[in-house]
Amino acid sequence: MTGPLLALALAAAPEILVPPWPLSPDGELVALRGGGEALSAEGASVERVAGGLFRVVPGAGVARVILRAGGAEVAAPVEPPPGTIAVAVRPASPVKGRDAAVEIELEVRRATGDADAEAMPPTIAVSSGRIRALVPAGPGRFRAVYEPGETRYPEVAVLLALVPRCPLCPTPRAVGHAIVPLAAAVALPGEAEPGTRTTVTVAGRQYGPAVADGKGQFSVPIVIPPGARLASASSVDALGNRRTKEIDLQLPEVDRLACAAWPAAVPADGRSEAGVWCVASTVTGAPAEGARLALAASAGEAGPLAPGRGALQRARWRAPSGGGGRDAVLRATYPDGGTASADEVRIALATGSPAEIAAKVAREPVPHGAAVAAEASVRDGRGDLVGRAAGPPGATEGFVALDRFVARGSGHSHPAPLSFALAPGHDVASLTLRRDGRYWIAQARTVDARPAAGVPLRFGGGAQVVTDARGEARVAGADARETVVAPGGARATGWAGIEPPAAPFEIERMLEVALRPPSPVDVVAAVEEGVLRWRVEDPEGRPIAGRAVELRADGVALGPQERDGGGGRARIRGGRGVVAVVDAETGVAAVVEVR
Repeated sequence: MTGPLLALALAAAPEILVPPWPLSPDGELVALRGGGEALSAEGASVERVAGGLFRVVPGAGVARVILRAGGAEVAAPVEPPPGTIAVAVRPASPVKGRDAAVEIELEVRRATGDADAEAMPPTIAVSSGRIRALVPAGPGRFRAVYEPGETRYPEVAVLLALVPRCPLCPTPRAVGHAIVPLAAAVALPGEAEPGTRTTVTVAGRQYGPAVADGKGQFSVPIVIPPGARLASASSVDALGNRRTKEIDLQLPEVDRLACAAWPAAVPADGRSEAGVWCVASTVTGAPAEGARLALAASAGEAGPLAPGRGALQRARWRAPSGGGGRDAVLRATYPDGGTASADEVRIALATGSPAEIAAKVAREPVPHGAAVAAEASVRDGRGDLVGRAAGPPGATEGFVALDRFVARGSGHSHPAPLSFALAPGHDVASLTLRRDGRYWIAQARTVDARPAAGVPLRFGGGAQVVTDARGEARVAGADARETVVAPGGARATGWAGIEPPAAPFEIERMLEVALRPPSPVDVVAAVEEGVLRWRVEDPEGRPIAGRAVELRADGVALGPQERDGGGGRARIRGGRGVVAVVDAETGVAAVVEVR
């Protein structure tokens, strides 16, 4: 091959660009420059995100992904699987009625078994009681306090701890659990002949003897471990007569299941996922490995819970497309643990970037100078409500308020500007990075697409910059690649010439509103569920009750006119066409279509 042809071939060859760190098991952006080829992968799925940008999601358990495009090939390592969280409790066998609080120690370890000094504080779920005062206790170590529930009966506290990998990563950095049997110290009362000595046996341990007083009453302090349903009482009276009877402790079923999910909030985009982890115990507090658990979701798709390490079980849940602003409720049940063994976790569904302003005025054409009710809703690309658009600040015409439009005094139409911007947030969920001239610009966004302001970012060159009110931070740089990371694990890689998808948080629209000269009255008409309704209003928009109208129908059969509040109505008996509602005194009319 001649020199010019070789140079041309080299220039046309694609270049696969990967981040400087291992690929996340939940997916990572990879770029492809030149060649116009498609990207394929061995050991992963590939989805095109934008021109030259692809999301690569490694398969379960894959340690290395092979990326190919044209003649180019790159091997990319994958981050290791989740590490473990060792959980220790003190005292090791807490007793309700004696131990008001239990100390919890957590140590986060990598998959290799080494201490994870960079681990963030874990999220802890518990089947009963509450966790408080979680504080660092050294690199990769944390302390917390567990307070048992206020109930007096014995139970099993199932603790589940997760350390997130990143704000939107369903695969955790580490996961662990502990099962804490909570015995209960109670005084068991009874009655017997005065002087009778009574001994109570619970779970193989004897308590007493207690001697009945002169009134024949006694009380035996006992400790009831979880799972104990029966006790036996042996009594010997003053004459030496011995009697033994079985006692039903009448203890209720207790919750023996705990679940946790991460992320706690995801975009309602039909693609984002959360990891769900559950652990169950036996009635005595032993890990219930292989327990039969079920998982259901009020929205989105919940996969089955599958065995993980030990008693841990895991599942994936995928968000629905739409429904932002609400919660998805995931309910796990443990049928063999009884009706009390159930747990719910909630995942917030976040709206997306503003994509559309849908505006309308109460009646159109609007009379010159008239003020009418108006609405300008802002929705994301999935149709979920994001907010309300407004006119310019201080406007005296157009959209003067969120619910009011004032028409100008002349003309056939009124161009009315509308705008909307999401208010800044502070919890960064995602980052993008792009090159703009001499600068690299990072954009930080919250889970609901707001600009994440005041977030300290660290660029690959070492520069640390705090995001502004637009969620942006910039550094000068001439390198062809840059990286940026945020607290909590959000990160991004940028390549010169590769533009990431836009993440807009503001939107504008110019609405053209038809105008007409003012008239002494206005007629408002609409078809609702087979009924034609109308009202005649004065120039201020107030209904004029009892106003006579004439109904002129073309192709539509109407019933007789009837009073309807401040206006009137007529049933539509059949046909399709148009109906004009004409004010008898002025001739002002409204025309509606019947379909």
